[in-house]
Amino acid sequence: MGFLNKFLSNSFNNWLNSASYEDLEEGYEERRFQWAKNGYGGNGEKTSEMKQIETELSRRASEKWKNDPRRNTDPNFRWTDANRWDKSK
Repeated sequence: MGFLNKFLSNSFNNWLNSASYEDLEEGYEERRFQWAKNGYGGNGEKTSEMKQIETELSRRASEKWKNDPRRNTDPNFRWTDANRWDKSK
């Protein structure tokens, strides 16, 4: 049984690392629906697979944001000021 669990966790980890962002979102939603259908795990705690997928989605989103060439890298930039500068008096 230990070998089977190790194989399944390896296949999940391989999928987690190689799946596209959209596939991860779909996989998360499938697991979330199943989790909700089964009574939220009995205690409301998300499954370990859901937590891993969430972490991977967050990591990819932050990486995408960090590498966005349109992102303002000025440390003094406040997003609330963005519209004020565009207004003409």
